Amino acid sequence: MDDVHREALGGIQQLERELIVRDFVSLLNDGAHRELYPFLTDDVLYRPSPARIIEGRSAVTRMLADMHASFDEWSTTMVSVAVRGDTVLTEQRLRLRLAGSAAVEVMGFSSFRLQGFQICAWHQVHA
Repeated sequence: MDDVHREALGGIQQLERELIVRDFVSLLNDGAHRELYPFLTDDVLYRPSPARIIEGRSAVTRMLADMHASFDEWSTTMVSVAVRGDTVLTEQRLRLRLAGSAAVEVMGFSSFRLQGFQICAWHQVHA
């Protein structure tokens, strides 16, 4: 394989990984928790905070559904995305609103590690 072909293939793989994460976040915004299943490995690890780790596809999607149910509004906007190897790093703006209150925007960062075409680890940090 020549260098040009290798570079092109690497760029395509990086774009695929970015699109997987973008599609995942889009479904998350829609509250389509069941549709998130194909994006996650069976043993996915989700770390929503330094003190908490959720393990397994069912547990992660159940927790996401519970969190969505707590808010009248929830949306995540991708501000920037970087891909390196099997890891996708994102800077995000999260907009949340509880019933009877004004919306609040929080900045956050995430790392998504992919195994093939699925997310096997997701770490979320909010600023």
